[in-house]
Amino acid sequence: MRPCPVCEAPVTGWMCEVCGKQVGPSPASASLTVPLEGLESTQLPPDGLGLDIEPAPDLELTATGPVPEVPGEPLLGWEMTHVGLGPDVRAGGLPDLDAGRAAPEGPPTVAPSVLTCRYCRNVQASGLFCDRCGMRLPWAAPASAVKAEVADATERRVCKRCGERSPVSLERCGGCGALLVTEP
Repeated sequence: MRPCPVCEAPVTGWMCEVCGKQVGPSPASASLTVPLEGLESTQLPPDGLGLDIEPAPDLELTATGPVPEVPGEPLLGWEMTHVGLGPDVRAGGLPDLDAGRAAPEGPPTVAPSVLTCRYCRNVQASGLFCDRCGMRLPWAAPASAVKAEVADATERRVCKRCGERSPVSLERCGGCGALLVTEP
C-alpha cells in the first residue's frame, strides 16, 4: 500500500478512499487501441495480408443449415425413424411390472439411539458427523460386536492408557483409541 500524497491515508487502489484524490492512472482509463511507446509497428497493412485466397478444389464447404436427406435404402437391421409414423402410446406403465417391495430376509437392523463421539465425547442421537467437532461418527458396528453387546451390556473394561471405561464389546477405547486387552 502506498500513502495518499494529500491526506497520507493508505491507498490500495487507484483512488484515495478518504479524500478522493486519484493516485495513479487506472487500467480502465488506459486506451488499449493506441500503440504503446517504444514498440515497433508491424509492416502488415491494417486489413491483414491483403491476399486473395481461393479454397482448395477437393475440400467440401461446411454446411451450417439442415442436412439434406440421402436417397437410398436403409441398412439391414436398422429401423427407419421418422416423426409421426409410430402409433401414439399412452402413458400408463407396464402391466407386468411389480411395483411392490422385496420381502426382508432377516430381522430388521436396530440403530443405536444415541452415540458418543470418540474425539470430543459429544453425545448425539442422529447425524453422520459430530455436531461439535465435525468428525465422522462410528455408526456402523461389526455384527460380532452387536451380538456381544446384547449378551452383556453392563460389563465394562478399563483402558490401561487413559483409564476410560468402555463396554466389553468394543475392541478400541472410546477415549484414546487404544486397543483394549481382555485380561484372563
